[in-house]
Amino acid sequence: MSGTDPVYPGHRDDENDDDLGMDLVDQVSTDAENTRRPLKKWVFVVAGLAVILIGVVILLANLMPKNYVAQVDGAKDKVVVQADLEGGGHAVLSTSAKADAGSVALTALPRIDGTERYTVWLIEAESDRATRLATIDAGAESATEGFNGMATVGSVMLTVEPAEGSTSPSTEPLVVLETPAAK
Repeated sequence: MSGTDPVYPGHRDDENDDDLGMDLVDQVSTDAENTRRPLKKWVFVVAGLAVILIGVVILLANLMPKNYVAQVDGAKDKVVVQADLEGGGHAVLSTSAKADAGSVALTALPRIDGTERYTVWLIEAESDRATRLATIDAGAESATEGFNGMATVGSVMLTVEPAEGSTSPSTEPLVVLETPAAK
């Protein structure tokens, strides 16, 4: 026997006799690979965009200014220290160890000369170095400022400084409020 079917003479000595349908399998597998590649590309593109979007949201959340006053006001562990200012007015220091933040509220500030400004200073606990927190205009009657990093703050001080500003306190303080951690 020659290995060909005499009933179907058209297939005699055909070079595809030994393929037995393998061309069809190859074609189907090639088509499947071509349809999977764009799907893989889209999955990678979508995953990459999702990672970038999440990164941008986290970055913006960290760069946005935080409302430390609201954090302290809503804290369950809030500690309040109050004092009257020399020459009139009232100061309230509120702190929260859990929020690692504090706020200073100044009310009924007495009028000062237009060439001066009230300046709120944070005094470091370890070095007594003063860092300016805020400058308040001469005509203001009240002000509220928030800050973070309670572990390093030993006290909050209010002074009257020249309108041009100063890098460190240059006058006697109107009030010094010690943080609860510093006591």
